[in-house]
Amino acid sequence: MQDELVVKRASTLLDERLDAVAATARRIFVVRLVMGAGVAALTSLLFDPATAAAWFATYVAGETLNRAVTRPVREGRPMSRPRRALYVVAIFYAAAVWSGLSILYWNHGSEVFRIAAMVILMGPMVHAQGFAFRSPVALAAIGVPPTALWFILPIGFGGYSGIGLVALSVGLVMLLAYLAVSARANMRTAAELAAAQRAAEAANEAKSNFLAMMSHELRTPLNGVLGMARALERTALDPRQQGYVATIVRSGDGLLTILNDVLDIAKIEAGRMDLEVAAFDLKGLADQSIELWSETAAGKGLSLACEADADLPARVLGDETRVRQIVLNLVSNALKFTETGGVVVSLRCAPGADGDGGVEIVVADTGIGMTPDQQAALFRPYAQAEASTARRYGGTGLGLAICRKLSLMMGGEISVSSAPGEGSAFRVWLPLPAAEAVAAAPQACEGLPALRVLVADDNPINQAVARAVLEAAGCRVETVADGAQALERLRIEAFDVVLMDVHMPVMDGIEAVGRLRDGQAGPPDVPVVALTADAMPGEAARLKALGFDALQHKPVQPAALIGAIAEVIQARPPRAGSDEAAA
Repeated sequence: MQDELVVKRASTLLDERLDAVAATARRIFVVRLVMGAGVAALTSLLFDPATAAAWFATYVAGETLNRAVTRPVREGRPMSRPRRALYVVAIFYAAAVWSGLSILYWNHGSEVFRIAAMVILMGPMVHAQGFAFRSPVALAAIGVPPTALWFILPIGFGGYSGIGLVALSVGLVMLLAYLAVSARANMRTAAELAAAQRAAEAANEAKSNFLAMMSHELRTPLNGVLGMARALERTALDPRQQGYVATIVRSGDGLLTILNDVLDIAKIEAGRMDLEVAAFDLKGLADQSIELWSETAAGKGLSLACEADADLPARVLGDETRVRQIVLNLVSNALKFTETGGVVVSLRCAPGADGDGGVEIVVADTGIGMTPDQQAALFRPYAQAEASTARRYGGTGLGLAICRKLSLMMGGEISVSSAPGEGSAFRVWLPLPAAEAVAAAPQACEGLPALRVLVADDNPINQAVARAVLEAAGCRVETVADGAQALERLRIEAFDVVLMDVHMPVMDGIEAVGRLRDGQAGPPDVPVVALTADAMPGEAARLKALGFDALQHKPVQPAALIGAIAEVIQARPPRAGSDEAAA
């Protein structure tokens, strides 16, 4: 029992605090070498070169051992317990080397040399309280040798007596007490900082989990609102009813935009936003963005156009999704603050770049414009040009902040030129190199073949949305409420594709797909499209690695869902005779 207690205490002392001490010590390695060389040069002048060389060789040996032992710290890895124990030996050795030099100076006999010896002892003592305080064992290893000699040399071998010895002893004790208090204060501060860092990391993780949960919880009802509204748009309605439905869709899209902005700014600030690089048509992207906002512009009587230079590359390399997000945010912002005139999106190669140094995207409007002070605060999160802006024009004040952060993430920049009453021009430079031109991909069709689709979702509203979208596209739809029911249906019936919610009771979509791919229910190669309200980065790659063929975020976009189904069907053609088997 006693042995176990000793081992436990040793393990507690040889913990990650020693790694922090080693990391700090490595940063001042050059300073320590320079100091050692300087002291060796002084020793050579005061004594003899052989003594100085012997001491410096001993000193360098200790520093070399220190560097070798702490190599994992330089590589960002923790040291093992044996390495930590060896590191303690190395720093004790270094302290002993300095202490030995002080003995040499003290024994010279001169009062000046004795003062020099005490100064030499101060070096490791200051180092101990200033750097090694994070670890008690490191503090002891560095501080004990010089502290012991601090008293032994002047009191035991100094030849002092009487009131002089008392005064010297009191002074030494006071100085040592000050060093001890400083070391303790540093230890307390370091502990508080470590606790604060752990609390901040825990809070950040809790925030990320909360965002993931809120993303799911908010997108699920939005899926019902927007999905059914879009399905209703496809039915026979009179003009007044069409107007009502259009209002519902616009309002839902606005709410979804706000939700996406809040989630995006949080993901960017947490460093959880990933970028992808692929070839895409920048002019086509801008045209699509213009088309999306064309009704809004027409409703305000504004012109909205896209102009592209003739030398603009047909395709560029970059993150198409994030570039589209920048363009859509800038166009939306321009339309919001423009009452007369119009908005123009201009695309051109960066000056002198010939397409290889990047592109410029300029969104210019004839809106209300801004003062220099308003421009200075423009790209800060939650900031708008003035306090009344949010009341008059709405919005979260996140769109431009997101544009700036995305531009910086892609290695670009964003700027604005504006004047009150003269409109604004936002210029975005992005390092998007030209890509090789390829044949245009076929556009997704509005309809699908007569497919049998199984929808697994525990939310009846989501089931109804999927059914409405797919039946309008010519599919036959069956629904189940969880992964277990989906596997049971797949064992006895043939389906061309499965839409699988990720989060479900009884059995979630991930487990169901895993069992399906293992051959536990029906053909293991049936295409499966994940339906999820989670919008955190990396979700698509994670789900595809788990066996899903594609991913569709909620709220479901009908065209995107139909296009995704068409792609997975094309990649895995339907089995011959599936309709007959189903019959």
